[in-house]
Amino acid sequence: MVKKPFLFVVITFVLAGMLAGCAGTPVETPGGQAEGKYGGTFRLAITESPKNLNPVHANDTSSMRVVYQLFDTLVGIDSEGELVPNLAESWDISEDGLVYTFKLKEGVKFHATTEGGMETANGGREVTAENWVWTFNYITDPDTNSARAYFIDMVKGYDDYREGKTDTLAGVTAKDDYILQIELEHNFAPFISVLGYNTFSVLPREDVEKWGKDFGLHPVGTSPFKFSEWTQGDRLVLSRNENYWRSDSSGNSLPYLDGMELKVINDLTMQWTEFNLGNFEAIEVVDDPYYHEALEKYPDSFFRRPMMGTYFYGMNVTAKPFDNKKVRQAINYSIDRQGVIDLLRNGRATPAKGVLPPGMFGYNPDLEGYTYDPVKAKQLLAEAGYPEGISITLQYNTDDIHKRIAEAFQQQMKEAGIELELKHMEGAALFEAMQKGDATFFRLGWVVDYPDPDNFLYVLLNSANFGPLGNFTLYRNPEFDRLTNEARLETDPEERRRMYQEAERIAVEDAPWLFVYHYTTEQLLQPYVKGYTLPSFGEHTAKFYDVWLDK
Repeated sequence: MVKKPFLFVVITFVLAGMLAGCAGTPVETPGGQAEGKYGGTFRLAITESPKNLNPVHANDTSSMRVVYQLFDTLVGIDSEGELVPNLAESWDISEDGLVYTFKLKEGVKFHATTEGGMETANGGREVTAENWVWTFNYITDPDTNSARAYFIDMVKGYDDYREGKTDTLAGVTAKDDYILQIELEHNFAPFISVLGYNTFSVLPREDVEKWGKDFGLHPVGTSPFKFSEWTQGDRLVLSRNENYWRSDSSGNSLPYLDGMELKVINDLTMQWTEFNLGNFEAIEVVDDPYYHEALEKYPDSFFRRPMMGTYFYGMNVTAKPFDNKKVRQAINYSIDRQGVIDLLRNGRATPAKGVLPPGMFGYNPDLEGYTYDPVKAKQLLAEAGYPEGISITLQYNTDDIHKRIAEAFQQQMKEAGIELELKHMEGAALFEAMQKGDATFFRLGWVVDYPDPDNFLYVLLNSANFGPLGNFTLYRNPEFDRLTNEARLETDPEERRRMYQEAERIAVEDAPWLFVYHYTTEQLLQPYVKGYTLPSFGEHTAKFYDVWLDK
């Protein structure tokens, strides 16, 4: 099977520390029931500039944050991770689970104008099923080089199309203007969930062909905001799409906002200062020194909740001493997760007992995981043939919070007889070392692409995905592989749950990771911001079509 390499350097593997903090007790987030006021610009301070606004290539969180405002997928994923209709108002699945038929919303139009008021190449025409056929062909075309094309490699004709044996993707067809049909080669239980991922957004062929590889600098979509202005590394401006397809409960057109402005400010102290001066409606990150002040000062507009993501250290299980399961287990017993979270993160995370985060389908609250037990760790090292302990090196990407956490673990591990050397690297260099097999103990993080345990357990730990496909630990367990392979095909939810929980139990026992914590996510807003909902996928996935400013 032909697959493009899974090379996402900042991507869903969270290398930036900005997603690494958050929560404590979840706070109820507002849902936007009130009718909003029109007008105003939502100003957001962000830490990194977007890189590519073509949804096919928008794999870093900074780019995804903007893509969610510009583009639409067939199905949506709500703030709780549940699937909801979006550009497809309904869908049917055949009894054999191989044919998906989507009824498209009528009257959805691409953006008619873009930067500087320039008319788009598509002219603001209606989206039809043929546009979706072209989009799926574009995404899976090898020349497009999408890192996520393989997410739909089960679509009929995928391999033949990728290998140049056919001119089109056979499994995607338009039955009429508003009926799209997708046929699979085999069952794939998370298929609908995958279609909610931003890669699979509908695109206007005319504009993509006009701009070519620069479409990511001149994006045109269907969502509530249009691309207006971008000074890379500094400022990005979006303007209201007057032809947006959604309306509020009273039939009024959306969005309420005139636009959005994203300003890059790397200095988190400056973000905090500018927010308090009223120069931003929101900031991306509340740095740890200001966390308690933010809670006290903005009790009703500092939103926090668990996030579907995991912070971990991977171990190359083919390299000594990590090729010994007892060594890997000892490393897991050697750290005080809760202590580090409380000391360095203000309690803004949840200790990880395993792979899956709370809130994810298949999460097992009864999973035991590893406690802080240096005596047990020493015992396991002795049983593994290391009675005098071990010396290992952790490679982590440069970021202050990663450094502080690693230094805390360095001190804790000494009590278990583990000497931990620290080596910090730039994110790109770390990934290169991992891909070459030069990194044997390394820091990573993962935030879910689509709301299914397949996106954790299969992608990150199945042996079919060695190396840049996701499994950098080179972990292989035949029973784990069997369970995660079969769970992809199983359509009974309870059987899938059982299979994933058993697979996770096996992975936790085998310990290819040092399980550290599950992310939580947060968003600090000015009190006059209304209608905002904080998603469980992270603040960067929030949608602003019904957000409004009460001032």
